[in-house]
Amino acid sequence: MGSHVGVDWASGSWVVVEATTETTNVSTEPSLLNVWHEYRERANEILVDIPVHLESEGDRECDQEAKDFLGSRGSTVFWTPNSDAVTAGDYDMAVAKNTRGLGSHSWGLIPRIQEVNTLLNEFDTAHKTLYESHPEVCFKAYHGDNLPSKKSDAGFEVRKKCLIKNGGESFQPVIELADERQANSQWHHRIQSGRVDDVLDAAIIALTARESAGSYSTLPKDANPACDPSIVYPGN
Repeated sequence: MGSHVGVDWASGSWVVVEATTETTNVSTEPSLLNVWHEYRERANEILVDIPVHLESEGDRECDQEAKDFLGSRGSTVFWTPNSDAVTAGDYDMAVAKNTRGLGSHSWGLIPRIQEVNTLLNEFDTAHKTLYESHPEVCFKAYHGDNLPSKKSDAGFEVRKKCLIKNGGESFQPVIELADERQANSQWHHRIQSGRVDDVLDAAIIALTARESAGSYSTLPKDANPACDPSIVYPGN
């Protein structure tokens, strides 16, 4: 049986959580191409917290549905730039070509989205393995409402408990690393203490991949994550 991988951008590198039925491992990679080469032979699925498929114009339906699903925490879902903005040569051109302008966070996502596009263009098999997910959607699907901000102490504790409750002791290595990083500000495992929440984010989408075993729920419903703009989350 293969492993299941969750990947989240952590301001300088990709945090990767690989989950098996027995344990989890946390590592970092400088690019999604590195992630692909490292895990493609043994991973059943690789879920990434980055937009995978784009619209040529207008907003992606999956972004709107994710905002609706999260309710008061809908602001944690950012509007995805359209394909023309992603391929624009500079910021002013990207703003002009995007449907709703371009906020700083969305502009910052563009190099990461370009990584995904390059990977999918180069490796056809990636379409069957690499899907888009969203940690906050997954945490809510497992935990329910009243999920505190991940930047708060309460949110940090709730997310750790959610991982253990739904993933079992195999996720204990993730919890131990997160606690170590939070208590020690020294740079270690290529993960800054301020990015520990990204470890938990990568872990929840790795858990989603492992527990769903390919039978995901999708936003929008009945979308094909191999080719449609869509977000996968824990299956019903």
